[in-house]
Amino acid sequence: MQKQLLVTFDYELFLGNRSGHIHDCMIEPTNRLMAIMAKHKIRSVFFVDTTYLLRLKKQAENSTQCAADFKTVATQLTDLVKQGHFVYPHVHPHWLDAIYDEKTNQWQLNDTAKYRFHNISDSEKAMVFNGSVKILEEILHPSFPDYKVNAYRAGGWCIQPFSDFKPYFHQNKIEYEFSVLGGIYQFTDAQYFDFSNAPQKTIYRFNDDVCVPESDGPFTQYNISSIPLSNNKLMLNKLWLKLLYKIKGDHTFNKGEGQPSRILNGIKPVSDKGHDLSDTHWERISVELLTAVKMSAYKNFLDQNKYMHFISHPKMITNHNLVVFDNFLDWAFEKYSVSTDFHSMLPE
Repeated sequence: MQKQLLVTFDYELFLGNRSGHIHDCMIEPTNRLMAIMAKHKIRSVFFVDTTYLLRLKKQAENSTQCAADFKTVATQLTDLVKQGHFVYPHVHPHWLDAIYDEKTNQWQLNDTAKYRFHNISDSEKAMVFNGSVKILEEILHPSFPDYKVNAYRAGGWCIQPFSDFKPYFHQNKIEYEFSVLGGIYQFTDAQYFDFSNAPQKTIYRFNDDVCVPESDGPFTQYNISSIPLSNNKLMLNKLWLKLLYKIKGDHTFNKGEGQPSRILNGIKPVSDKGHDLSDTHWERISVELLTAVKMSAYKNFLDQNKYMHFISHPKMITNHNLVVFDNFLDWAFEKYSVSTDFHSMLPE
């Protein structure tokens, strides 16, 4: 039986008081992931925080540390494409207000006023989006002159309203979109999205609204998968993680610190069938959330569905996550014929 397994990553630092370093948050965990991808011959997708790259390149004019970091990241991105993976933009606009600390070689992103693309000026929109496509082309085209930067994922899933993005999609020939976390919504002072009315379809074309399928639309949406979790499963997982930390010291590779956001009260989603992102009983499918306790739920999902879309963050992944993910892939590829190249996954 044929299955479609879409493995995607948001390649980024922490977006808060302390960004962490590229080696801990991006380079080392991505190298570990690349080894697993190579073992299973998976073609994964890395959505790169290109707003960070734009700031890093600018700061590199006056900082040897930033210049070295930019070169290291560019080398890894080139290696990813060389190994058959895909690299595309992932925009977090509040990098425009980030503060660099030369002593620690880290960044502060405490100001989230510009977290959403919707909240920045038209000139900033053009600079950030067009610059994001251009900087990836500058990195990749010397080795891969025909590589197309034609897919996108919005930072924090904030792809709404799509009217903000549509002109830049056309201008930069973006064809594929990966931001919709179907059935999920969140309204905070930073993130603001509502996919509660997204279609049940896994892959579909659209035009003006990422939640409204149009069979002749110019863009293709790849819906991110999520699963329900029972109270018993959540409690057992909590105990399991505590045990792992106590016995093995299992933790992420990073030393960064994110930024908490404030819930905006009184806002209702367009559909009462959706789930708040903070609802732990309904969880996106992700490498950093996959544990031995949840393995059966992930297997059950793939058994019951043709399409499974992981969204993960190298900065959040632990050794245990890597082991369990590898075991899951062993099971999936042994049981099914698995396709991983999103280009071969056609709209419903």
